[in-house]
Amino acid sequence: MPDVSGFAAQILDGLFDPSPRESIFRVKDAVAKELSALDATAKIRSTNYFNHTFAPDFVMTWPDETSRRVYLRLTYDLDALVDDVALIDSTDPLIFGLTSPESVEAKPAIDEVIADTNAMFTEPSALQRLIDRKQSDSTANMLSNALAQGGRGTFVADQAVDLADVVARGFDAAAQVEFEQTAEAVTAIEDRLGGPQAWRMNRVLQAVWVGSEGSLTQFPGGADTSGRLNPESLRYLVKYMRTDDEGFWKRVGRGLRLTDLETLDFDTDADNIQRLVRANLDVIAARAAVVKSDPLGLDSPVEGELFRWARRGRHISFEAPSLFAILGGAKKDLDDVEKDAAQAVSVERFIERSEGFDLVEVSVHSGPEHISAKIDEGAISTERLRGLSATFEGAGEVAQSIVSTRSGRVNVDLAERTGTGVTRSNILMADLLGTTIPLVYDLPVEHREALVEFLAYEKDDGQTPLDMSALEEADEEEVEELVDDPNLDEWGLPSA
Repeated sequence: MPDVSGFAAQILDGLFDPSPRESIFRVKDAVAKELSALDATAKIRSTNYFNHTFAPDFVMTWPDETSRRVYLRLTYDLDALVDDVALIDSTDPLIFGLTSPESVEAKPAIDEVIADTNAMFTEPSALQRLIDRKQSDSTANMLSNALAQGGRGTFVADQAVDLADVVARGFDAAAQVEFEQTAEAVTAIEDRLGGPQAWRMNRVLQAVWVGSEGSLTQFPGGADTSGRLNPESLRYLVKYMRTDDEGFWKRVGRGLRLTDLETLDFDTDADNIQRLVRANLDVIAARAAVVKSDPLGLDSPVEGELFRWARRGRHISFEAPSLFAILGGAKKDLDDVEKDAAQAVSVERFIERSEGFDLVEVSVHSGPEHISAKIDEGAISTERLRGLSATFEGAGEVAQSIVSTRSGRVNVDLAERTGTGVTRSNILMADLLGTTIPLVYDLPVEHREALVEFLAYEKDDGQTPLDMSALEEADEEEVEELVDDPNLDEWGLPSA
């Protein structure tokens, strides 16, 4: 018996089981485990067939609804393989030889058989070598996923890890903006992967190149000039890229949208996602936020960190001690978020919370009485608010406030603990949170200062402009007209 180990040994041992039924079960179980180890993102469904001429033994499917059929083969008989490829009703079958070729001469002949197809032929030991490499090589992780979905050609012996070597050198070269080995990786990727997988991996390679300050016009491959990573490429990047260089994450995230973040895996790729968001606070827009108290939460989301980005359900959230905020691209996106019980906020408490903010309009009420104070230029002073409150017979409470920020105006509903972008302002997520949270929640002084620092950003006007698509999707109810109240004088106080 050949000297084999790992999955190959399990498969070979299963083949020698004297019970046909038990042999098939053991072999298919070992193959399923190897395919899962190759790409854990795939769902692997076993059929009722085994070594059938044209019916698959497994069907692999992915979250994006793509799929690939897997055919097990007991022999390397080339004539039989030619017939099999002709009969298989699949454009990109993965043909899995259960034993290794008896001679290297078989490999070129297999290549010839499948040369004009998108088929992939492989065997247990070749995949095992790549799987073993995944433990220490992030590129091998990326390549494993791409091969499972769209590998083509023959991968026996060391061919899978040889391809991993070329791709790893290419990513290292792209990070150094070195043309030759980057170009070698581009060519190998296009030759050995199907169209969608090749484009996706080379798009990530391009992101590394540009993120390392390489010129897009000099990238050695078909350049994507859209200026932003699509969700699949972004997921690849945050999963497999290893760098804490904020400049890199800033350069690759210039087209980042809130909806892109909603597709990422915060459980497994949290560190890179934190870097990505932090570096791109000057471009990520959000038009709505709901703040919720979390008294049973930890003192900080992660030990040593006061704030952190996360995902709750399908929404992006901002985690902080004793509270969190849910973010949406539009007000309607947060219709499914349950709000905390409405709270009353006194004028004096609001004055304390609003220190340092540019208040454009403040709505104050006492029972059925309701007055709004607003100003066209500058900001409403606290003394004016106190004077406004003094006109009521009872205690005044602040219902809403419109605040001017660097990226536009935010309407903060204090009772509902929400913040919403006003009119056509394309509010940055950082400004939305930095305004809403301190106005609707009593923060300790040290947390308030830390929040300002955490959400600070520098606007680079020379980079890609803010994405305006969110404005086109805004509800009509979000577009508020600020009209003059004839009952108020120029200071926002009741006229005589």
